[in-house]
Amino acid sequence: MEQCSKCGNISVNEKGECVVCDETASVNPYAVSAAVTDSAQPEFSASTATADKDDYVKAFIGPKYYSFFPHGAGIPKKWNWAAFFLGVFWFVYRKMYVYAAIYLGIGIFLTAAQTLLGIPEEFSNVVSLALGIGAGMLANNLYKSHIDKNIAETLSVVKGSEIVPVLQAKGGTNLVGALICGALLVGIVTLSVVAGL
Repeated sequence: MEQCSKCGNISVNEKGECVVCDETASVNPYAVSAAVTDSAQPEFSASTATADKDDYVKAFIGPKYYSFFPHGAGIPKKWNWAAFFLGVFWFVYRKMYVYAAIYLGIGIFLTAAQTLLGIPEEFSNVVSLALGIGAGMLANNLYKSHIDKNIAETLSVVKGSEIVPVLQAKGGTNLVGALICGALLVGIVTLSVVAGL
């Protein structure tokens, strides 16, 4: 299925009909009235209903909304492969800088402890794997907390049609930050190898 340009859901069937918002679609378990589907942009306010919170979350995350919430309703997937493999880079990419700093701090602490205490490298590898598993298991729930906090902060100071653009600016991704973080890591590793020679 493709994404509907009207409602934003991944719900366009092979006939080009959206099974969510098109009442004439051949399979349409979620048909809604024309009064709802004809409005181009819903009006957002601080006192919006729960259904609008999903719109705010979609605005914050961007096009990957269904990667985190495949069933909607703010229920995140239980596992995040990108966080498992990329760790700190994924947290920076998703603008979760505090969690990135915590993850990096744990890694630096464990590396320093291994070096100072003469802990075998195998132990360090097991701990690194455990960090990755922890990131994979917790990332989506941490991201949901991050989203909820940013939406609450935004709704407390921004009103009306400005809410969605502000959420889009606060959310989304930071590819440049993740690449800079990667370049710094490569630089640190290179310096440590050169210093060790």
